[in-house]
Amino acid sequence: MLELIIVFALGVALGGFAASRLHENTMADLLQRLGVTERDLERVLDQLQPKVSQDLPSVEVRVEQVDDQLYVYRLDTMEFLCQGANREAVVACLADRFHKDFKISISEEHGARYLKESPTS
Repeated sequence: MLELIIVFALGVALGGFAASRLHENTMADLLQRLGVTERDLERVLDQLQPKVSQDLPSVEVRVEQVDDQLYVYRLDTMEFLCQGANREAVVACLADRFHKDFKISISEEHGARYLKESPTS
């Protein structure tokens, strides 16, 4: 019975891989035959991605690290906005608080290094 389960799982995994490769190759062949270049695809992708409007109000923030917590404050009023143990928690907290109504900006001198993505993530 165990052998049957292993064979089934292996078949599903290999079948999924083969289907994925087939779709990739078919799509690449189709685009090539239609004369669509990588540059054309990048141009379309740029058009489809939402642009950050310059009309959005901007909130400048300051990030400080105290022990194992990051604290975020409005730069103009020093109003406490949120805190988190890591970059992901702070970004999620800011997203929950401001939704898509504001553009958050932060300079290097005000703690941008704490919110930069780590090269290993």
